[in-house]
Amino acid sequence: MNTVYGVEMKPPIGKLPGFTAQLVRKTAELATVIDRDKQLVIISNKQEAMTLKNYYISKDVYEEFYPLLALSKLTVQKAIFTDYGFVSQNNDYYLYKNMVEGFTINHGEDEEIKMALIQFEEHVIAQDQEVLYIDQSYIELIEGIARAYGLQLTFMTE
Repeated sequence: MNTVYGVEMKPPIGKLPGFTAQLVRKTAELATVIDRDKQLVIISNKQEAMTLKNYYISKDVYEEFYPLLALSKLTVQKAIFTDYGFVSQNNDYYLYKNMVEGFTINHGEDEEIKMALIQFEEHVIAQDQEVLYIDQSYIELIEGIARAYGLQLTFMTE
């Protein structure tokens, strides 16, 4: 899991056109922007993200700060993906880190794994190669399904 940081700004309403240009310039000075999604600037360095957050606060355009999980281009989105993340303007996949948990299946019989995956399916937000992402509130449910099928899982926060 690759953690990056999103700093969201409010649209500057009622400001002069030069104000927006100044924000764009200063954003580029303060942080190495790796991606964007509308008003959200995505940065890989946490210190730069915090510096940008403080700058946005000082200009009264700060909206929110999000730790994000950057997923690979191989990610398979499920129907509920946009409730937990987004696809950026660069067509990269991100999940809101504070909302999700990733896990892998480490051990189990092939047939049991297949059956468990059917049970997991309705709870999976995205799959990035071997890692399945779920809502954090479903951890115990997923662990119970895994136990029922004799599987061993590894959760990413462990």
